[in-house]
Amino acid sequence: MVLLGSIFDMFCIMECCSNHWIKNDINGKNFVAKHIVESLYREGYKSKYVRLYVVSRDFMHHDTVHISQYKDHLTEDIEKIASKCPQATFVFDEIDQMPKQLLDVILYYIDFHTPTASRSTDYRKTIFIFLSNTGAKSINNLAEKNYRSSIRRENFNILEFQQALSNASSNEEGGLQSASLIDRHLVTFFVPFLPLKREHIRVCINQQLAIILEHDEYEYEVSVDDIINNVINLIEFTRASSSSLEYSLSGCKKVQQKLHYIFETMQPTLKKTKKKLYDSDDLL
Repeated sequence: MVLLGSIFDMFCIMECCSNHWIKNDINGKNFVAKHIVESLYREGYKSKYVRLYVVSRDFMHHDTVHISQYKDHLTEDIEKIASKCPQATFVFDEIDQMPKQLLDVILYYIDFHTPTASRSTDYRKTIFIFLSNTGAKSINNLAEKNYRSSIRRENFNILEFQQALSNASSNEEGGLQSASLIDRHLVTFFVPFLPLKREHIRVCINQQLAIILEHDEYEYEVSVDDIINNVINLIEFTRASSSSLEYSLSGCKKVQQKLHYIFETMQPTLKKTKKKLYDSDDLL
């Protein structure tokens, strides 16, 4: 098969493959969850007392047979791990996509139940972290409202954002809407993640760039500002409905890949100082 007349496609495909092999650091909600886990457990997510579930990966089938299997597996996981370590941590990513039947399984362990002879584990110290994009629109609207009222970001009322997130969890379509977690006030903390403006993305790029340049084996003939501006131009922003406020649609999630893409496009103008070759039997 020959790809004719599509030089841009071929270039982009090659760069995407190259960037995919580069280690990517997580950010945003996942970064916070990872930081919590690593602060509590020496081995982080590798600890036998920590479980990370990604709904689209671990609970991807919603038919009756699979749901029954998932319920048994989830129950066994929670009870087995928490019985050995009451301070065990369970992280659920994409919780808004989780079937109600599985949320009801978790509900038992979150709600207060006095230990009994048959179920002697005390789950009050067990940590459940739910990650979701639920409420993003409500949070953005509230941030825009504060912006129009000239309220500085550091002066935002956290309670307003927590309430907006709580309301969205109850009203938006998804697993949390049909579960009793919200109605029964079983969620201890709602942690809203504010949308990131251009200035925040610029800081993020600068931090990632500093890491790259520290370990890079080349010198470049373009300035740091030029590199940052080139990356900014590749990030998609959305404009708030009635103001000049702009937010990154993907936060800082794509910054690292975009940076490496820019560096690859700069290679014809780079000035080499030293180079190491890495041989691999598996990669051509």
